[in-house]
Amino acid sequence: MAKPQDRQLVEQWRSIQTTYFHTAGALERALESKFSIGLTEFEILDLVAESTDAACRMKQLGERTPMTQSAMSKVVDRLDKAGLISRQSCADDRRSLFLELTDAGRALHRQAAIEHRALLRENLGKY
Repeated sequence: MAKPQDRQLVEQWRSIQTTYFHTAGALERALESKFSIGLTEFEILDLVAESTDAACRMKQLGERTPMTQSAMSKVVDRLDKAGLISRQSCADDRRSLFLELTDAGRALHRQAAIEHRALLRENLGKY
C-alpha cells in the first residue's frame, strides 16, 4: 500500500506534467502556425539571444538545455540552414563553435518571444 506522502508526490508530479504538456502544446502550435518554427527551435534561438557574450558557445548552450548534444546539434543545423543562426569556429579551440543570431534570426526571435511570453503568462497562470 502506498504511503500518503508517496501519493502526494505522485499527484504533485502529475500536476507538473499536466502543466508542462498543456503549456508546451500551446507554445508548439502557436510558434509553428505563426512563425513556422517549433518549440525546440525557439528555445535554442531564445538561449542564444540571452547570451551575454557577442556569440554563444555551443558548449554553454548545451549546459542550459536538457537536450542531448546530438539533438541540439540537429536543431542548430536546421536553424543554420534556415538562415536564423550562424556558426563560427573558435580561433583558440577548433573544437568549439560560436553561435550567433543572424539579422533574420533576431527579427524572428523578437516577434516569437512576444507570443512565447504571452502564452507562458496565459498557461502558467492557470496552475
